[in-house]
Amino acid sequence: MGAFTNPGNNTTSRVSFNSGYIDFGNSRLVQVDNVSLTIEWTTSPLFVLNSIKAADLVRHTEKVSMSGKIKSYPLEMDMVVMGSSSIGTPDTAIALDGQPTFQNPVVTLYDRNGKEIQYQLSNAIFKSNKLTSKMEDYSEWDFELEAIDLTIVATA
Repeated sequence: MGAFTNPGNNTTSRVSFNSGYIDFGNSRLVQVDNVSLTIEWTTSPLFVLNSIKAADLVRHTEKVSMSGKIKSYPLEMDMVVMGSSSIGTPDTAIALDGQPTFQNPVVTLYDRNGKEIQYQLSNAIFKSNKLTSKMEDYSEWDFELEAIDLTIVATA
């Protein structure tokens, strides 16, 4: 990737400190409460003959994951999570056997100086999607996904 991707649908809200968006293709999810991105590796020591001390330490088995919480109804995300949908009245999402299509979500965050930081996930698949509704509060959708790779793009 290597460059900022175009954002999803325009929003009327102003970009402000500690704010961010998640885009799935042309669909933008707003009201992001929190997002956690993790990239981790398993490490292994390498040994040489006649030594009990490691000669080197290497990493392997990269794992990229993202989890978060949003507070606006994520119809587009629900359709992606379930892997099957029909548009109509009403819209319908059904989880079918088989693998859903890989997604390439983009998380765009802004610091207090307006610096833009974008995390571009490649070939992501949803692990979980959880709805919590409370009295006198916005509903919350918790989600978790794993991806094959991650590209980080930032303004100077």
